[in-house]
Amino acid sequence: MKIVITATEPSGDYLGSELIKEIKKKNPNIKFYGIGGELMSKNGLNSIIPIKELSVNGIFEVLLKLFSFMNYINITKKFIQNIKPDIIITIDSPSFNYRLVHKLQALRGKTKFFHYVAPTVWAWKKYRAKKFSKLYDNLLCLFSFEPNYFNIHNLKTIFVGHPIFFEKRKFFIKKKKIITFFPGSRLNEIKRIMPIFVRTMISFSKAYEDFDLKIITIPSLKKEIKEILGKNKFEVIDDVCLKKKTIENSFLSVAASGTISLELASYKIPMIVVYKSNYLTSLIIKNFVNLNWCSLVNIIYNKEIIPELLFQDFNDTTLFKKMVDCINNSNIRNKQKKYFEKLPKLMLNDSMNPSYLAAKAVLGLK
Repeated sequence: MKIVITATEPSGDYLGSELIKEIKKKNPNIKFYGIGGELMSKNGLNSIIPIKELSVNGIFEVLLKLFSFMNYINITKKFIQNIKPDIIITIDSPSFNYRLVHKLQALRGKTKFFHYVAPTVWAWKKYRAKKFSKLYDNLLCLFSFEPNYFNIHNLKTIFVGHPIFFEKRKFFIKKKKIITFFPGSRLNEIKRIMPIFVRTMISFSKAYEDFDLKIITIPSLKKEIKEILGKNKFEVIDDVCLKKKTIENSFLSVAASGTISLELASYKIPMIVVYKSNYLTSLIIKNFVNLNWCSLVNIIYNKEIIPELLFQDFNDTTLFKKMVDCINNSNIRNKQKKYFEKLPKLMLNDSMNPSYLAAKAVLGLK
């Protein structure tokens, strides 16, 4: 059996790697092809395109890379047509995966089509639910409220949950005063967010010398981050094991909006969520996206649990102030932790391993 999996983001690489592990437990002889990062490659995926080339977000930002995107889509399409897989699984990244799958519809019937991570039709472009339903055989969702948006269009949709909340975590009293910074997993995010982080970190380290400030990233972006840091000596961590240990010991985190906020919540680490984008992208988001919040935790609870600094409100002055507030006010930190404790029940389907549920669905097991 041959399975193609395409994941163009580090968050998708994580989901894909956990899925591959569970599928291999059921059938170790399956061959995996497609697009993935370091985690999926370690678990046996033969990636045909470097994930870094495809990791971009924002409406305007995607348009700027549309030509290279279409080239990679065509390369991937030809590869898939040649190997004729039994199953295709696309993970998140609708800008890339929707266009790819649209070009592969001739394989339907002989090849089963799955999509993992539902498009956020509950936030904007609700009509995408109907379009997705015509392109796929099955949809695997992270959130319990999502199947309703797709079942009405006769797309078999399963709530599997998020594997981050199935992992066993260690919780202990923090002996070190560590603040971790997560500038994003895409190069365009790094370029907009890191300069603000650097200015804030310089000011904060002078005012609060007893805190140790660290930047956490992925290996493919470490070089760019160090270039933006220049002569500043803040530690940049890209090792997976060291990253985990550093998060466990963090007193506070500052993170670019994304899946990282869920990971930090699973460790019960208080945080501030930030985001900066191209002016055109921010204008479209403000006017057309039907959401009051940016961070996933706030969206789940539909209230501000995590402080957010977005677009023009995100600068080194506002971030410095928010950090000071969080450090000096234990009520802010404890409120977050209280809501984080409830998340596993909301993010898991009957406390079961999401990757196991996803593997069962992909292999058609009961």
